Amino acid sequence: MAVLTDPTGATFALWQANQHPGVTRLNEDGTLVWTELMTGDTGKAATFYSGLFGWGTEKFPGGMDYTLWKRGSETAGGMMAITKEMQGVPPHWLVYYGVSDVDAVVAKVTSLGGSVVRPGWDIPGVGRIAILKDPTGAVFAVIKGDPEQK
Repeated sequence: MAVLTDPTGATFALWQANQHPGVTRLNEDGTLVWTELMTGDTGKAATFYSGLFGWGTEKFPGGMDYTLWKRGSETAGGMMAITKEMQGVPPHWLVYYGVSDVDAVVAKVTSLGGSVVRPGWDIPGVGRIAILKDPTGAVFAVIKGDPEQK
């Protein structure tokens, strides 16, 4: 295992599985469904991760300023620029967990001592998202995918 920093300042980890199978469940409620890089230089990040992992990039359809990471034809996550409104937020990777009810999870997180970074909001064609913080300060997101999403 190694913990590294990309050229834009985002920290990430590499792991060689050896005998451990790694993530065996994905894209279900309560599991990892998405990873997203937020950075001040999407061009530099695209060049770095494409060179390191062989990922391709594709613009998100519909005009949203968002880049999809591609492993062959499979979408492997996303990337977006840190905007003026997010001034002071450092480059970072954010993990998203799938849930059946974003607002119920927000309430549960606060009842367990966590906090809300950004309350639930809807993105048409994507779903409902909230960004949360656990009691130790770790930030994560939850998402209920849009049933109309293709």
